[in-house]
Amino acid sequence: MRMSDLRRASATRHSALAHAGEVAQWVMLLLGWLWLGEQGMRLGWSLASGVLAVVLWWAARLLCRGSRWALRASPSVMAVCGGLSALGVWLPEALAATNLAHLGLLAVALVWGAWSGLVETLSRVSTFDLAPVAWHPVLAAAAVSWLWWAPVEGISATVATSVLLAVCAAVLHARELATTDTLRMCRGQRAGLSQVLAPSAMGLMMGSLWLGNVWCAGLGWTTQEMVLGHLAMMAVLPTLVALVGRDGVERPQFRPLLSLAMLALGALMLLGQSALYNFLAMLLPSLAWAVHCSRPRMAQVFSSGASAWLMRSMALALGPGLLLWVGMASPAHGPLAMQSAMALLGTLAAVQVLVLRAHPPVAYPSWSTP
Repeated sequence: MRMSDLRRASATRHSALAHAGEVAQWVMLLLGWLWLGEQGMRLGWSLASGVLAVVLWWAARLLCRGSRWALRASPSVMAVCGGLSALGVWLPEALAATNLAHLGLLAVALVWGAWSGLVETLSRVSTFDLAPVAWHPVLAAAAVSWLWWAPVEGISATVATSVLLAVCAAVLHARELATTDTLRMCRGQRAGLSQVLAPSAMGLMMGSLWLGNVWCAGLGWTTQEMVLGHLAMMAVLPTLVALVGRDGVERPQFRPLLSLAMLALGALMLLGQSALYNFLAMLLPSLAWAVHCSRPRMAQVFSSGASAWLMRSMALALGPGLLLWVGMASPAHGPLAMQSAMALLGTLAAVQVLVLRAHPPVAYPSWSTP
């Protein structure tokens, strides 16, 4: 075989691994929100309304993402974390007889969160820059939906989840081995307050999905419809928005401003009482998230360690911290807890619109998936 053929075959293999790894990364993310949320509600509903597992998973992701440990980790570390996560989904069942099932779930959430943060840190390119059409999250959402409602006869949900995570771990490990010599950082805007708000809002909606008095229950949807709706909002809407605006010519700060404006407008919809207002209060933050995902990536400039920790602390407070508060306040205040959290994010978004109009953003490294 000629050298050119070898190069072409190698490039094809790397491209296939890049696409497969992106799908696996989205599957891992969506399963984290859904499976941990459902198990947390089942095993730990009396503790922060069952959201503690999702809170720990989300916090571990944010702490590990972009950390020195993640940047220096070898491919074998990623493989070990993925393998432990795939095996760990059995831990709650194994500990059920000892009344430690919820504790086992929290341990799985921490390992899974560290694995997710490590994978996101070492991702080389954004989903929305990998192909003309970002089909990866749509395929991942379809796979997770199939797992959720069309299980194979004789195979439990735990088995299916464990196998799917194991496949994701193998694919992501292979992708990492094939790209160890390339750039080890995504390029994008600094994850400042303006870049944190939309992912935090989307994360709050995903994390509160299993609450019995969830803020969007006024729509009258069944649990299955709500899960499908949330999967569509998180994984399908960004693809559609990116496709619609693919050929547009706009200023770099236009999409961040549009995302923040939608988030602020969504908070205003909470003042309404009809089903239409409830729907818009859910749809507008989802569109803000979709616009945020498809924003243009800018050139890389490095920031100081202090500012990185400040931004990470802000993301922790407005993401998992706010979700924990919603879980603790929901038994006493019902949907008002979630509405208050979304109103806070909407108010901060409105303030950021004014700030960005006066001071356009500067490009820094960014990891802004919720």
